[in-house]
Amino acid sequence: MGAAMFSTMEDGKIVRGLAGIPDEGPVLIVGNHMLCGFDIFPIISEFLTEKKVKLHGLAHPQFFQLDEQHFMIPIIDILKLFGAIPVSGKNLFKLLATKSYTLLYPGGLREALHRKVPIYA
Repeated sequence: MGAAMFSTMEDGKIVRGLAGIPDEGPVLIVGNHMLCGFDIFPIISEFLTEKKVKLHGLAHPQFFQLDEQHFMIPIIDILKLFGAIPVSGKNLFKLLATKSYTLLYPGGLREALHRKVPIYA
């Protein structure tokens, strides 16, 4: 069994699944990273499965500048396939203006790595 997702209905009742998430955007999902950032995959999968929408995760811009020759898989293509977009105020505005479902982790890489690795940006 996968990760358990819960949402809150308008009346305040907490339910299992995404029934409490609006059926139309814009929707901004804000969270904190657990599991070194791998928590994003079950969240994206659940939105695709249950809501039939692509959840656009705002990712650190350095992910889009990775040197592809050091990886066996094209990281940038996978990020784009899963709806990732470089985090910036302009990109967040565009996503919300187009009524997209958007995922934002304000703690970013530092939070995902639990402050174990210095991040320079």
